[in-house]
Amino acid sequence: MFKTGEVRACELAGEEFPQLAQKQFLLFGVSDPEAPKSNSIVYVRTDIDGSYREVREAVFVTKEEVELPGMDPSCVQIKAAMQKSMYGILLERYQALLPRAEYESVGGSYISRGAKLGRDVRIAPFCVIGNDVVIGDGCEIGSGTVIRDHVRIGNNVRIHERCVIGADDMDVYRLEDGVCRDLPHLAGTVIEDGCLILAGAVIGAGDSRTTVLGRSSVVGMLGDVGHNCVIGENSSVGGKSSISGHCDLGAHVYVAPMAVTTNRISVGDHAYLGLGAVAIRDVPQGEKQFGNPARRVPEMKQRQDTRS
Repeated sequence: MFKTGEVRACELAGEEFPQLAQKQFLLFGVSDPEAPKSNSIVYVRTDIDGSYREVREAVFVTKEEVELPGMDPSCVQIKAAMQKSMYGILLERYQALLPRAEYESVGGSYISRGAKLGRDVRIAPFCVIGNDVVIGDGCEIGSGTVIRDHVRIGNNVRIHERCVIGADDMDVYRLEDGVCRDLPHLAGTVIEDGCLILAGAVIGAGDSRTTVLGRSSVVGMLGDVGHNCVIGENSSVGGKSSISGHCDLGAHVYVAPMAVTTNRISVGDHAYLGLGAVAIRDVPQGEKQFGNPARRVPEMKQRQDTRS
């Protein structure tokens, strides 16, 4: 779990959440329902891992019909017909209680006083670096890049110009009056050692689990990685490719330019998605897929033979 702050549960109480009024425990952020953690807010979209019974002092937001047998008495379950809306409102209140960024101008860029920079970090002009950001040794940040709040960047990472790291991705909810809002993305973003992010790329922050770009991986020009994605080491996301939300890419994966994955796709180690491929289902380890929808080469040849 990515720790974003320390907020007492009772501070989030109100008309919508009377269950929290007397709860003094601390909440450090959000955690994934597939790996729920103590002292967190957990959005139970459908199923939840049985390990929730081990969790202490947490808030679970669920649909009205969901039961959590064996939940520890220190935890709180909030049931709601408009479950995502309740989760969004809760996160908005949590976010409002976090420290605000205070910026100072350094070398033509605006850097939060809450950011921590390692040795030999080079930041070009016109960048914005938010609160609760840690940048490791030997990193280079290109001009016009925006690094949002709650980002961890490892050592020897190179980010080219006009990138956005830790962006809020599209995960919307609507209030009762129809107003549309985006979930606060408080699960954070991690860029591990030795990564390369080329011009105009966008990395979305997590809103239920941390977005991770694994060690020595690359995102090409104008490529994007959605919220809650985890990408393994030595993987490549080509230029103008799009990895949709909550996807898992293994190690040594190659995604060619302009390829796309739909939400919640798993791509195994050493797999390959060809130029412009559209993955609508999981891609097994070591498999090469092409086309729209993406499929194995033998399947494509068989289909072509049938047509001829």
